[in-house]
Amino acid sequence: MPTCVAATAAMALAIAACGRLGNPVLGDWELDRDETSASAALAAELTDLATVTFRDDAIVAGDSVIPVTWIVEEKRIRAVREDGRGEHAIELLPDGRIRVSLPIGVEAVYARAGS
Repeated sequence: MPTCVAATAAMALAIAACGRLGNPVLGDWELDRDETSASAALAAELTDLATVTFRDDAIVAGDSVIPVTWIVEEKRIRAVREDGRGEHAIELLPDGRIRVSLPIGVEAVYARAGS
């Protein structure tokens, strides 16, 4: 029985790792105010976009949950909104941060939360 539990735990970890490897932006992100223009940072803060979470099925910011389908390209990830209101492009930066085209019409740079 312990072997079965260990195998199940290992499988769950492998599945979780696969999701992150398949889409490198999944997880929690926070606005990098040093790399984002002051006006874009202010707009992000006023619209509750200073922190965002990218889930397998949605983008979450504050109380907003936007269901999306992800398209993973080499250096760019696209979040296609399921409500038909377009998509949001996410550029992978060489230092591990991301540049996001926000739904409010500005671009902002984000770093992994807690980094």
